[in-house]
Amino acid sequence: MDFIKKHYEKLILLLLLVIFIASMFHVLNIIKQTGEIQEHHLQIPTREADYKIQDPNDPSFNVPEILKSTSLSWVNPGPRAKGNEDHYSDLSFVFRIVRCPFCKKLIPRSYMEKQSVCPFCKNAANNGEAFAEPPDEGVLDVMIPEDILRQYQLDPNDPDVRFYDIDGDGFSNIYEYVMKTDMGDPRNHPPLWHRLRVIEVGKVSLPVKFTGIDTTDGEDDPQLWVLKFNNGDINTIGGEIELDRKYFKIEKAERKVENVNGEKKDASILFLKEVGGNLEVQMKAGETVRSFADKAQLEDSANPGKRITVTVGEQFSLGNRLTGSESYRVKSFDTKAGSVLLENPSAAEGDPNATKDKNGTVMLVSGFGQVSPRMKVRERQQNRMGEYGPDMPYGPGGPYAPGQRRYRAPGRR
Repeated sequence: MDFIKKHYEKLILLLLLVIFIASMFHVLNIIKQTGEIQEHHLQIPTREADYKIQDPNDPSFNVPEILKSTSLSWVNPGPRAKGNEDHYSDLSFVFRIVRCPFCKKLIPRSYMEKQSVCPFCKNAANNGEAFAEPPDEGVLDVMIPEDILRQYQLDPNDPDVRFYDIDGDGFSNIYEYVMKTDMGDPRNHPPLWHRLRVIEVGKVSLPVKFTGIDTTDGEDDPQLWVLKFNNGDINTIGGEIELDRKYFKIEKAERKVENVNGEKKDASILFLKEVGGNLEVQMKAGETVRSFADKAQLEDSANPGKRITVTVGEQFSLGNRLTGSESYRVKSFDTKAGSVLLENPSAAEGDPNATKDKNGTVMLVSGFGQVSPRMKVRERQQNRMGEYGPDMPYGPGGPYAPGQRRYRAPGRR
């Protein structure tokens, strides 16, 4: 014990020497194993695709035939109430649905084909007028050949690859394939009016809406009232406001409060008079003001939420620097059908082809648009980790993200 106490540092050094020798043998063993690694060991294995494209016409999806081939028996009980013959479900056989172009809710297709009115909004946004014709549905089984997808560096096993827009022109890959345009060239696309759909026709709703009166500065003095609007603007009595390209003076305000379901609601009214004219208008808090003349509100699917308001004879343009610009002129409205007929502004007067595009199609815009709902552009989804990554090129930072370089197929100019 005395020896250990006197020379403990030598024992520590001996222990460290043993550890060092063992570490050297371990390093030599790793070097030996590294030398045995060959090129095929470094290859990243190809991961099996999460999805595989399925043929919807395959017998494995034919539910009635599958039921016949088994001992299972499912008897369709029919509608539970009279009048529901076209839109009932027994959880096995379902009815077809479409999206209402006005309130955006999903409704039975039969409401468009027979009843012509939405059960939720009653077509209020269209002044109660009937729907236009329902959209075409016969495009679900259209597929892009695998060799064409690979030509554009697209994954054939991605079930939604048909619905991406790799060149950013506002049209899906499948729609460009059907229309025989180049899905990788933003300048080679279907006519841009195909992106339009009608929101309203007739006395359309104006974007400005009166929201209420702030009486903080003086409840009994109307000259101190602050008049508030939905766009963030404020005004006072005697001020001016623009409605439908006309200027109106706020003559007076009538403050009202209504009790709705036990809650107080501002129901004040503004009385307006046209500057330099005789037109008088009332604006009630929270209510929509409509245009004074028939107009059409169109929506461009490439810019959802942004409405184009036009009148008969008015010219407008679609497109940008990426896609090129195309000009159109409104020839006529059909308020009952909810459609707008366009024409080429450069066509000579009386030209019978003025309302046709370069493909010979009449430029008639409806509430559903020219592009079938099943061929609309879909956004690229994030992966399970909430990331896009190099294998998801349509997300932020990917080569097909907004502002990034667009892919052009080999050999194309």
